[in-house]
Amino acid sequence: MNRFDKSAKSVLFPAALIVMLALCGRLAAAGPPLGQILEKTEAKYKRIQAFTASFRQTTTSAAAGTVTPEEATGRLYYAKPRQMRWEYDKPEPQIFIANNDYAWLYVPSENQVSLFDANKLFASPLAQTFFSGAVGLKKNFEITLDSALSASNSAALKLVPIQEDPNIKLLFLWIDLNTYGITRIESQDILGNTNRIVLDSLTPVSNIDRKLFQMDIPKGTHVLDVDGRELTPPEIEQLKSKIASGKAG
Repeated sequence: MNRFDKSAKSVLFPAALIVMLALCGRLAAAGPPLGQILEKTEAKYKRIQAFTASFRQTTTSAAAGTVTPEEATGRLYYAKPRQMRWEYDKPEPQIFIANNDYAWLYVPSENQVSLFDANKLFASPLAQTFFSGAVGLKKNFEITLDSALSASNSAALKLVPIQEDPNIKLLFLWIDLNTYGITRIESQDILGNTNRIVLDSLTPVSNIDRKLFQMDIPKGTHVLDVDGRELTPPEIEQLKSKIASGKAG
């Protein structure tokens, strides 16, 4: 089975990434040195309208007492508001995209597109924080500076959800104290699974081609709806028409 099965994808996708740019929201000062770190990081990301970055991702599944890490690499594109694209090149090409209307995963080797409920995705406090900055981190997390994991040139922030969340038991963010950019993210869920993302060469850009965030369904591709049901050819054509007209739903 492809490692991006339906259940794994829902956990993998935004849990850690959604928090990465949450610091561009409205964070209250927490007092030095944490308050200063948050303030400068917030200021940096508020100035960024779009960026690209390379990423290295390691996921660890804890099951039956065994731990099996899986590694992936690729390229990330992000643009305000609410648009992101993950292009995986290893272990195999895959693309995950989310925009205002849709969220989906395309797996070329399986000739398959899997749709996700974008409304549910955007409705979560974490998604609102990431996509619009409408919800501050401190509304959803207790934030502390982890001195043991920090270094002279980087700060490790520990985030504990205020309300219980099965997908996020604990989060860590590593911030470069020279640039105040987030360089590493690690999340843990209640089952003991971890998801670590390291960002390399994060480059702010003035704009990104919006076509990167649009759905393109190759001819002959199998399309699964949010419940895992395969769409019929007429339904796929209807979906394509909605995409072309800019009407979701």
